[in-house]
Amino acid sequence: MKTILRFIFLLFISIQWSCEKAIDLKLKDNVLKYVIEGTITNEPGSCKVYISETKEFGDDNRFNGISGAIVKIENKGTSIVLTETEKGIYESAAVAGVPGETYSLTVNIKDLVFKASSTMPQLVPFLDFTLKPTDFDTTRVTPMVKFKDPAETKNFYWFQQFVNDKIQKQYKVINDEFTTGQEVNDYLVFENDTKNKALNFKKGDKLTAEMHGVDAGVYAYLFSLINANGSDNGAAPSNPLSNISGEVLGFFSAHTVQRKTITIP
Repeated sequence: MKTILRFIFLLFISIQWSCEKAIDLKLKDNVLKYVIEGTITNEPGSCKVYISETKEFGDDNRFNGISGAIVKIENKGTSIVLTETEKGIYESAAVAGVPGETYSLTVNIKDLVFKASSTMPQLVPFLDFTLKPTDFDTTRVTPMVKFKDPAETKNFYWFQQFVNDKIQKQYKVINDEFTTGQEVNDYLVFENDTKNKALNFKKGDKLTAEMHGVDAGVYAYLFSLINANGSDNGAAPSNPLSNISGEVLGFFSAHTVQRKTITIP
């Protein structure tokens, strides 16, 4: 019988949003692992790395932060050491992300070294975020995002979703395999799949879509994370494809950020 572990971690992707993100994974073994999630965006003060450890199933859902790590970000030969501002949370306002630049992450935890790199794509304008009256009911809302994919590059997109400024577990990743150079109109799904009616949608609720341009490694991680719990037909779960070297979970992403908000009419 497989032992199931669960980890909970926090992800903050800009100084304007401070929301908790919880992801449950069914891991293939019972070995506790470190979880590293690092982001740098095109917004000021957005360089943040969260370091935690997996928890056993049944433990509380609080962020299990790891203190005392040495965390560095490097770009063009310049290295900056991040400051631990809270337990397991490391950040620096000195790093300003620039599209087209490659950033390297090095994390030292008790003499274990983990490394990753990520290149921030050029910004693709987020053109519109709309909602038709027919695409709303109390448990499911499907607004549409619109953007124009550049023809000259391979592009990957990650949409995070917020209801009344609270991040949702649903997110969407898109690639341009079939839409290169085209205008893209695609739906996001906001859904209350719980029995808690207090989470149902109502008129006046504020929906926010946050559009990130990500590189191929980050897209692969986020896409694999969707399937990390295994399929409904009983297939064994698998760990997501981290772009960080070593026996660690998580990812490091240098990405662009744009956001649009609508109100349910």
